[in-house]
Amino acid sequence: MKERPDNAAESVSDQAAEWFIRLRDRDLSPAERRRYVRWLKQSPQHIAEFMRTCRMYGRIKRAELPSLPPEDAASNVISLMQSQATSPMQERRPRLFESRSLRFAAVACSLALAGVIASFAFSSNTIETHAGEWRTVQLADGSTVSAGPNTLVQVEYSQRVRGISLRRGEAMFKVTKDASRPFLVDAGGAVARAVGTRFGVERRADRIRVTVAEGKVAVVRGNQAAALEHAVDLSVATALVANEGLEVPLNAPSVQLHVEKVNSAQALAWASGQLVLQTGTVGEAVEEFNRRNRLQLRVDDPEIAKWHACCVFDAADPEAFAKLIAASDKDIVLERDGDTLRMSRRLSDAVAQ
Repeated sequence: MKERPDNAAESVSDQAAEWFIRLRDRDLSPAERRRYVRWLKQSPQHIAEFMRTCRMYGRIKRAELPSLPPEDAASNVISLMQSQATSPMQERRPRLFESRSLRFAAVACSLALAGVIASFAFSSNTIETHAGEWRTVQLADGSTVSAGPNTLVQVEYSQRVRGISLRRGEAMFKVTKDASRPFLVDAGGAVARAVGTRFGVERRADRIRVTVAEGKVAVVRGNQAAALEHAVDLSVATALVANEGLEVPLNAPSVQLHVEKVNSAQALAWASGQLVLQTGTVGEAVEEFNRRNRLQLRVDDPEIAKWHACCVFDAADPEAFAKLIAASDKDIVLERDGDTLRMSRRLSDAVAQ
């Protein structure tokens, strides 16, 4: 069955009827059955129209529906009723599933109910994390979103585009390939487009950063999003490949965007709950920890903030980082006050007096 454009209700109705007939006539291969399930996932309208077709032909509201079969099953035949003894009274009742047509009407609709509604849960939804919380969610098309702490992501899939809105925080996306529906991430001041790839987007108060781990991503400023809606306009968009990244400053709209070579494994380590620090300072590391955790670090001595910070840290454990810094100098003391941990220098006896 060729998938036709379904931008009109009449077309969706035709497609639903055609899938229904194919399921009823038992001529779907496992690969075609997977195409059927993908068609259902594309839009709530597809599910509603297919269910309407089922109700017309199958009267399945009174039937006991089976669960979704494995996608690689060799046959489309699903047993709907177990063998059991029946009473004379039961034998006189109409057998709803005597005909092959009604049997497969129930099978088809059970696929819609059991196989699609659950996986469609995040096709139009919100993913939100709090301080110290990391979360990975699989979307309806098989793509995944790995959200860091204090992040808000809104998912809006349609028939033509897979839309993501990063309202705050940071998220890494592993995108399932689908050339007919580009994957767009709108972070406010910048928009990134991918078809099938793995990349991260960080939204901060003054800038947005995009880092690519695999594949290709095109990036434009937020007011140029139209350049990504159809074919990518490379006269406007900036193209990134694996181990490249760029920053979009929000307070300098006229500044030209520059692509940088990066180590994507280190730059995106936050997605797995780690911070890799090589060239940064203690002050910069404190900023990274504070963005992700309820416990806030404070450095009272500006000289300590300038110290070089190195190594790999647990992004959810700012206290361990502070203790490591304190262990490097006996004059540094840590003071905990609720959700604040201060790093300060011990006063000498002469100054104290």
